[in-house]
Amino acid sequence: MDDEHIIFVDGDPPVVQRRGPKLGGRARPPPKPRRPPGRLRPGPNFPVNTHGILTTSKRFRFGAHILTAAATPVNDVHSNVLRLQLQASFLQSVLHTALGYLPCAIQAWFESSFPEWTLPPRLILKKQKNWEEEFEAEKAAYTKLRPLQGTVVPRLFGELQYDNTTALLMSDIGGVCLAAPEGGMLELDEFRRVVRQALTALSRFGVLQDDTKLDNFHLTHGRVMVVDFEMTSNENQQPLTDEQLEFGIDCAVDSLAKSYEDNQYCFWEDGILSVGVE
Repeated sequence: MDDEHIIFVDGDPPVVQRRGPKLGGRARPPPKPRRPPGRLRPGPNFPVNTHGILTTSKRFRFGAHILTAAATPVNDVHSNVLRLQLQASFLQSVLHTALGYLPCAIQAWFESSFPEWTLPPRLILKKQKNWEEEFEAEKAAYTKLRPLQGTVVPRLFGELQYDNTTALLMSDIGGVCLAAPEGGMLELDEFRRVVRQALTALSRFGVLQDDTKLDNFHLTHGRVMVVDFEMTSNENQQPLTDEQLEFGIDCAVDSLAKSYEDNQYCFWEDGILSVGVE
């Protein structure tokens, strides 16, 4: 018997709709469960720092002044970043007291002209890594963001040589890192609001941070401050339009919010954070 010939319209076979699971291929993994609703708070496994961190005494020159400080690594990941606790000299203490009696305009002039004599007691020293281009990009970003220094980004005091390496000396913004359990207790809507507020402030000066990860955002006095500008939009390129900046902010907020929510689930599952009752 001759095979029956089937003629398709336009040379294409009809699409056959199948019901039930798709044959072959890989099944999609089930979605990760969300943490129970409610305000997060420290759980039974919340980390408590019960051991001392290695601190060493360091001396280095900044401007015309030799500084002595207790230096502590900020964490195990960023080995090139140190937290400094300055040991003020007698002359520096006297100078600080005398400046307090001068008019604000004179104080501001002296601080900008001789920053080595008016440094705060707590500082951050960030040594250059192997990539000089990233180091220069960070300095350029701080120059563009000068009006935001001290409020949205750390204050940059200047550049120096430390252990035969170029380094930046900046303010210690304090607060808690949003990647850590201490900074992981915000409601998601509040997280989005404060992060967007910080990124919008940067965008007004044409800066978009390309290295958008939770480590680079700190919650300080109810607002978010941004650190680490080694990877930002290249100022040598054509300036970004308002639409490009807004799109970049939306993408960054969405990406950070997903990471933040994933962290919260992991912290809750491990008992580091727990859900409290209002």
